[in-house]
Amino acid sequence: MRTQAFPLLRKAMYALRGGFLVRPLLISITLGLAGAVLSSLEETVPAVSAWVPSVLFPSHADPQVAQIVLATIAASIMTVVSIVFAILLMTLTLASMQFSPRILLSFVKDRVTQWTLGIFLGTFAYCMAALPAARSLPRPFAPVATVTCAMLLAVMCVAWLIFFIHHISEAISVNHIVDRIARETEA
Repeated sequence: MRTQAFPLLRKAMYALRGGFLVRPLLISITLGLAGAVLSSLEETVPAVSAWVPSVLFPSHADPQVAQIVLATIAASIMTVVSIVFAILLMTLTLASMQFSPRILLSFVKDRVTQWTLGIFLGTFAYCMAALPAARSLPRPFAPVATVTCAMLLAVMCVAWLIFFIHHISEAISVNHIVDRIARETEA
């Protein structure tokens, strides 16, 4: 009984480690918790938002600006994720028909792809977790530091998107595919 359980456990761990489940989920949960904790901390300790210059966030007291910024970042991130991954899957499907079906499996196991999905979904989770903190009633509160971090995450997402497009364009090139297949076959 024990000899049968060990290979099943090992197979399950391999499947979880190599897919779109564990790493993106952990990144998303971490960033979502960071958004909730930072906004809560900022409300209890007002000195946290004092370091944000008024040039970045001119209206330190207007919660509507914070709500609009957080909601806009969350909506735009989800739009970008949807479009990029739909186009990417179409491209990889066409490439797998042309070269090898192993491309799709390597795409799912690729850590850059997993981190990309995690960072984008994590930025969405961060904004959604921080959004309830920006409120007008019963007492107006604008989480300035939290919104500033959301804007930094949005800029990081744009930079990561450019890196990801470069990475995928290299990953579907013929030379890279042949090298990867040769390494996998030798292993």
